Amino acid sequence: MKIKSKYIISHFVIIICILLFSGCYRSSNSNKVVVNENIIKSVDFSVRTESTNMNTSAKGTIFIRGTEQIPESIQIVTYVDIDPDDWGGVIIYIPKKWNVSSITSSYPENKHEAEAIPKDHVAKFNTKSEKYDWYSYIEIGTEYSYIPTGGGTGTVIIELVADKDEEISETDKFNITVSVGSNEKDGVKILGTDSTHIEIP
Repeated sequence: MKIKSKYIISHFVIIICILLFSGCYRSSNSNKVVVNENIIKSVDFSVRTESTNMNTSAKGTIFIRGTEQIPESIQIVTYVDIDPDDWGGVIIYIPKKWNVSSITSSYPENKHEAEAIPKDHVAKFNTKSEKYDWYSYIEIGTEYSYIPTGGGTGTVIIELVADKDEEISETDKFNITVSVGSNEKDGVKILGTDSTHIEIP
């Protein structure tokens, strides 16, 4: 009986030691989590089609990362809701001196599996024209056949990095423009009926 008691006690001690070690390990690891690392600014935005009968909107947050208040990377997190009759969708214009490094999208979330292929509904384009304040733009749910694709909702995450060939200083200001909607007046197709400009940093 004594041997059995010692056996039970020894196992109990081992279990206690394992639990204590596990707790300490989790505690030490949790202390290493850094929240908002290198974030120097975050900006919320929201825009909807107020000038038409469409019900398209985009809202989200822009996170700006950098060191010594100089931006080095930007993350744009956007929730889009595109009207079923809207062929214009949502367009995000990226300012000069910034490059798109990645795009992650769940749009459109409310489609049948065969239609819900996000990469088929998001496109990135570039322009080097000096008459614009931007060099690239990202279209979400935009259809140039002017035939609506049925709209939908989804989240789009865009990662930007500073152009290595361009110098960015602490005093530089940039505008990210988000436009939504479409319309037709006197036979003329209009893309981006409503928009908002977000200044960074």
